[in-house]
Amino acid sequence: MKKKLFPLILTTLVVVLSLVISLNAQTSKEAKFDVGKGDLLDVSLSQGNIDITTGSGSEVNVLAKNIKENEMKLLTMEKKGSRIEIVFKGEDSDDFELLLTIPSSLNLDLSTGGGNVIVNGDLSGDADVSTGGGNITAKAINGTADLSTGGGNIKTGDINGNADISTGGGEIKIDIINGVADLSTGGGNIYITSVNSSADISTGGGNINVGDVGGKADISTGGGNINVGNVGGKADISTGGGNINLESAEGKIDVSTGAGNISLKNISGFVDASTGAGDIYAELIPDGKTHSELTTGIGDIELRIPGSANATIIASTSVTMWSGDDSDLESIKSDFEPSNVKRNRENKSIEVTYVLNGGGSKIEISTGMGEIQIRKLK
Repeated sequence: MKKKLFPLILTTLVVVLSLVISLNAQTSKEAKFDVGKGDLLDVSLSQGNIDITTGSGSEVNVLAKNIKENEMKLLTMEKKGSRIEIVFKGEDSDDFELLLTIPSSLNLDLSTGGGNVIVNGDLSGDADVSTGGGNITAKAINGTADLSTGGGNIKTGDINGNADISTGGGEIKIDIINGVADLSTGGGNIYITSVNSSADISTGGGNINVGDVGGKADISTGGGNINVGNVGGKADISTGGGNINLESAEGKIDVSTGAGNISLKNISGFVDASTGAGDIYAELIPDGKTHSELTTGIGDIELRIPGSANATIIASTSVTMWSGDDSDLESIKSDFEPSNVKRNRENKSIEVTYVLNGGGSKIEISTGMGEIQIRKLK
């Protein structure tokens, strides 16, 4: 009986082993398509990496790799009018990868449930790219760019159209954006060489470094540092707890940090700047009509303003060692003669008013604990 049973068991094992090998066997599939300028490449993958190389010509070459035999039927590649459609719905082909060489003139609509997307070479069309959690890397995009990932990094060269870019928590690094920029990450750093139009940029907790912004700028982080070049329009800049540096601006500037230093240079508009605990440095050229405020809870403030400006400056601070005489003015130093001095013995504070050239723009400066300097801007 045992002699008859052994061959049966062996045969069963061979069948099972053959079935396992068959189910895990991987294969590839290739395709070629002729395309015209401005055609659309539409790729939708349940999972897997997408690797694209751009060039000249009018042909798209596709190589789908590492497809399990039992999921081959879940891959379709076909051309429908001016659109090439590639769809893969497989779930077991963990190493699936899609390699393409395409003309740079194609528009891209790419999505994958959980892989990286790489575009090697420049694109002259639009790019709509999304991944559930991988990285997105591209070179120059001549059209619009709509790029999103659930948690990876995003890096591109120049974008000549509008840019809508987001990641759940990775880093964003972009060269020049010639259109409107809308960028956000849940917690990574953001680096942009420059934005020639308006910019809306935010991160949940990383640093932000932006060159010049041609239009208005709305820039915020939950807790990192912010560095910005020239802003051509209104600017709203805030961080929960880092430093803010702005090289120059021409519109209304609203700047705040929970606990950090603020440096504002070459400001031709008007400013509302506040920090809970930090120093403020501001170079302000007022227009004679607007109202500015510089406030810190604990820290020093230095205002630099042209001697020819039409302005009324009101500076106030607490005095640690109260004396009630001119020695209290050591906390507020100025290149201008004061027009009025008010002392409040009850809360040990002092307020000094300076009327420059008949007055004009109202500039209020206050620190709860610190020194104030008002200097001529040279």
